[in-house]
Parts: sequence; C-alpha cells; structure tokens
Amino acid sequence: MEKLRKFFREVIAEGKKISWPSRKELFTSFSVVLVILVVTGLYFFILDFIFSGVVTAIFKALGIG
Repeated sequence: MEKLRKFFREVIAEGKKISWPSRKELFTSFSVVLVILVVTGLYFFILDFIFSGVVTAIFKALGIG
C-alpha cells in the first residue's frame, strides 16, 4: 500500500512540473494544425474526385457498369 501512495505522490510531483503553453502559443499551434488538416483534406478530396472520374470513364469505355 505504501508503494501505491509513493507512486501517486510522484505522479502529482511530476504533474506540477508541466509547463503549459500560453494562449498565444496554443492558438498558433491550433491554427497550424487546422490549416494542415484542411489542406490535407482538400488534397485527398481532389485526388478522390479525379481518380473516381478516371475509373468511371474506364468502366464506361469497357462497358462495365
């Protein structure tokens, strides 16, 4: 039981050492992540749109579907 108490005391002590980002740093990081997600999403949307059109055209040319 003493080992468990020691463990939780150490967890709390380590938790106090955490340095949280400022609001400005948090907003900047969030903005970067959001932009990357949007750009990546658009990239894959465009690729999917192009490839689905190509596959559909191939299937129509072959008389499939």
